[in-house]
Parts: sequence; C-alpha cells; structure tokens
Amino acid sequence: MCPKIRIKFAIYHKDILTPYHDRKVIFIEDESHRSQMGEMRKNVNHWFKNAQHFGFTGTPIFQQNMGPDGRTTKDLYENQLHQYLIRDAVRDGNVLGFSIQYLSTFEETDHDITDEQVPGIDTQEVYESEERLTKIVEHILLNHSHITKNKHYNAIFTVANTRMALKYYQLFRKLDPDHNLKVTTIFTWVANEDDNEEHQKQDDVTSRMGLDQVVKDYNQMYGTDFSTDKFKDYFADVSKRMRDHNDQTPTDNIDILIVVNMFLTGFDSKRLSTLYVDKNLQWHGLIQAFSRTNRVEGKQKPFGNIIAYRNIKNKTDEAVALFSDGDSSGFLAPDYDELKDEFTDKIGQLLAVTPDVQSVDDLYNRGDDALYEFVMAFRAVLRVYNRIRVYDDFEWVQYEPEFSDQLMEAFRGKYFTAYQTIYQRKTQERVSILDDVDFDISLLETDTINVDYIVNLISGIDLMSSTERKQDIQKIEHLLDNATNDQLKSKVELLEQFLNEVLPTLDTDDDIGMSLSNFMAESQRAAIKGFSQEHHLSEDFVNEQISDYNFYGKTKDKEIIDKLSANGLGFREKRQAKREIKDFVSTIDRKYSLS
Repeated sequence: MCPKIRIKFAIYHKDILTPYHDRKVIFIEDESHRSQMGEMRKNVNHWFKNAQHFGFTGTPIFQQNMGPDGRTTKDLYENQLHQYLIRDAVRDGNVLGFSIQYLSTFEETDHDITDEQVPGIDTQEVYESEERLTKIVEHILLNHSHITKNKHYNAIFTVANTRMALKYYQLFRKLDPDHNLKVTTIFTWVANEDDNEEHQKQDDVTSRMGLDQVVKDYNQMYGTDFSTDKFKDYFADVSKRMRDHNDQTPTDNIDILIVVNMFLTGFDSKRLSTLYVDKNLQWHGLIQAFSRTNRVEGKQKPFGNIIAYRNIKNKTDEAVALFSDGDSSGFLAPDYDELKDEFTDKIGQLLAVTPDVQSVDDLYNRGDDALYEFVMAFRAVLRVYNRIRVYDDFEWVQYEPEFSDQLMEAFRGKYFTAYQTIYQRKTQERVSILDDVDFDISLLETDTINVDYIVNLISGIDLMSSTERKQDIQKIEHLLDNATNDQLKSKVELLEQFLNEVLPTLDTDDDIGMSLSNFMAESQRAAIKGFSQEHHLSEDFVNEQISDYNFYGKTKDKEIIDKLSANGLGFREKRQAKREIKDFVSTIDRKYSLS
C-alpha cells in the first residue's frame, strides 16, 4: 500500500476498492517492523473492515525498542505464528554470525566518555574533532585491506550525521591522495539540514553543497555524469557498484561507502563484509545495520565484521539479548583468545603430521593415507586462519618460532600441489581415499598472491639501499616459489630473471615498473623471434596469429595449414607443427603480459 493511501482511495475507491470494503482481505507484509507503523496501517484498517494481516520481520518491535508510535509488533499482529531467530539462521547456514571489535578512540581521561550524553562535556565536539577522525581514518587505511582480504570484500562506514560524513570523506581524500581505497559517501540532505543549520554559510560542511562536490569527484573517478539534481541515478549507480564489487574490475569498485542512515536496512550484498561504526546504534537499528555484513558468500567469508569506534557494547548486548530470546549462541563469533587457542592447537596437529615443509614431499611415497592426513591437518589450520586473521589482535609473532607467515605460505603451496595431484588422479580408474576429501580449495583463493600483487611489490623495491633491496627480493622470490595462482605461475621464471639479472643493473632513479614492462615486452619479442626461426615462419605471420587468438579466441587454422604446406611439410609434420603453433600462440600473451 502507498503511504498516501487516503489520496489513492479518493482516486480509486469507486472503481477498484469499493468491492473489497466489507470483504475479507489478507495482507502479507514484509519488513513489518517499519512498514506498518504510523498512519498507513490505521488507514488500511479504517477502509478494509475485515482485513487480516500476516507480518514478517527479523527485528520485531517490543516494549524495549518501541518508537513514538507507541505500538509493538504484538499490538499490530496479536498472535505469533512462528519464530526463527538469528541463531537458527546461523545454524542453518543461511546467514553468518558477527565478529565485533570495540576500539577506543580516546586517551585515558578523568571522564568516561561512552556516549553523547555526558554532563559538563561537549561530547559532540569531542567526537567530531579532526584529531579523533584522523586517527580513525588512519586505522582504516592501515587495516582495511587486511580485514577485507585484499579488498575482496567492501565495507560501509556509518557515521552520526552528514557533517561527519563529509569530514570523513575529505580526510580519506587527504590521507589517501592516490585513492588506494575508493571511498565515496551518499545521504539525503533535506532530512539532515536542521543538523547543519549553524553551518549553512560554510559550503564545505553544508550537506547539499558537500554532496555536490562528492558527486563531481565520483564522476571523475568512474567516468559518470551524475548530479544531486538526479539523485536517484547517483543512488542507483552507487548501489550497483557496491553489489557488483569484483576482484577483476578494481577500478569500478567502491571499497568504502560512508553513510548516515542509507544502506543500513534492506541493502543485501554478499561482497559486503565489514561495517565501520562511528555513531550510536541500538535495538533493531543496530541489528539491521550489523546484518548488512552477514550474507553468506562462501567458506572464505566466516562472519560479518563490525569495527566499532564508539563504546556500543552495552547497546549491542541489549539488542542481542532482545532479538535472540536471551540466547546469543551463534550470534557472535568467538573472541580472539578462544580462536587463538584453537589456532595453536591446529598448528600443533599439523606439525605432528609434517614437522617441516620438506616432509610433505615424502608423503607421496607413503600412499594416499599419509597424504590424506596432511590434507586434513592443513585444511583445519586454513579454516581457523581464515577466521582469526581479521582480528586486530592477530599477529604472526604470537605463533613464532613454531609457525609463521612464511611457513603458512609454504604449506599452502604444498596443499595446492596435493590438490592438483589428486584432481589428476580422479581421471584415472583406481579409487583413492582422497576422492572423498573436501579440499576447501576456495580457502586458498582468499589470500591469493596474484600478478598485480607481485608487480606492485617489485615496483616498490628500494633501490637506494642494497640491504633493503636484498630483503625485498628475497620476500618476492619466496612468494613466487609458493605461487598458487595459475597466471602468476606462468610468469615466475621471467620475474625471477628480472629480479636477478635486470634489477641489479638499474640506477637509483630508474622506474622499476617501466623497466619490468620493457623487459617483459623484449622477452616476448625474443620468444616470437626464436619460435619463428625454429619453424621457418615470418615473425609477421606469428604475430598475426597471436592477434587473431587474442581477438577471436582462436587461431586461423586454414592460414596455418596453407603456410606450412608452402614450406613443404608433410601431413604428419604439418599436424605436429600446427599443434606447436597453437600452443605457443595461446600461452604467449598470458606468459609475457603483466595483467
């Protein structure tokens, strides 16, 4: 029903609604905690004398969270037909639980500033101080990639008002001038103008003026053409980019969306994993906001991350108790100490099976049972690591010297090799115990070291210091040795050659990224030249086949056969040469490109 139901009645009641005035009518209402409060419900019941309502809500209105309407969900619907709590949904795998971290943003003082109602203190001034906001932005810039698994996921940052949204937005632009994180903000300004009344002569903090500039920046970043006059178009594009967040198109992504109230209810995206909070939330508003993060994507997303920069723990505990019928089991992820104990235990079990990385190789000579034991032990480590790594408290030094980041990556490579080995065995007739192993191969992909990552590391090598350069190269070579990404593995030999042969010849002011691009291009030219000479083909012909393959996804077989025939090759020779040409053409771009 439209909120302006009385107007709709005036227009349509004679033709459409009058026949239903006294008949039994059933209404089925979603989001009934907010869609059925206020005048609309009264108007519906005033006209439909025999209406019956069925409502669905994940956050009912109780006495504790009742608003100015003065009614609860029970007042509106009377009998509760069924109860399905969030703990039930977590248990059934329909949604995730939450990992909540409460981070203090104040130095120790004589006052306990836990909310905005502290007598004698201008808490709004404290909360909106540039020093505090700067610390929060610095924390996010430092940790966001880690929390979101190398920006595989994105985040919403909810703040108290539009003025703070604009302050945060400007701070992100100031402290991250290269836009390593793509940040924007969205809000409706009319409902918030009273909050900005005293600032109306300052364009930089007035919500409408501020959003105008945000949209201009947005247009420049994404090549769009929106304005606040066409706010719906801007909103639609922001929504789409948040939902379509994709590793393959990072320039199209929004990494962090700053909001006041928008997107905190009703917006669902599997790629949204984190909610940064710098405002007071409570009751159903808190649960609804948290729930933006807990949509199931796969095993690599263990829970929704909540990073709170305000002390809302009591409010969270109250809301959890209210909406979980007093049983919060399943609602919250384990605390760090609990996961730490579990992680330590799983590491111990792994090392009992394979005391070091080299010992994994011996398992292949001991049969499937031995390899199975390693697979299960390392998979257990991976599963806990996937959950614990997002905690602020997590540091590898806590697990050294028994285990380390380097060991994790080395075992990861062995695990991937085991997966490939078993996958190949499945094509054979003999049955293996490993046929029943769930490798959780998706867990490997959550922290994939890909081509872009390695190229960025190489480009950032310190040429000024020989010690730093040596350490940087060793780190990169270690990552290359344990690569699990197919595209990266195809380039490992070339990248190592660049590190060992070309990099030492560069001057301190040389552009490493440009030097690497030139090296890869020259290596490709050399490979084409060598292949052409070996097969008695012109370089132009080979390049044409490469271009055709890159554009059409295949080579022109007839042209190849004609060229080989002109070279005097027999049937078998042509078939073999054709296969070699197709293999070379299909792999050369993947091997020599930096994408």
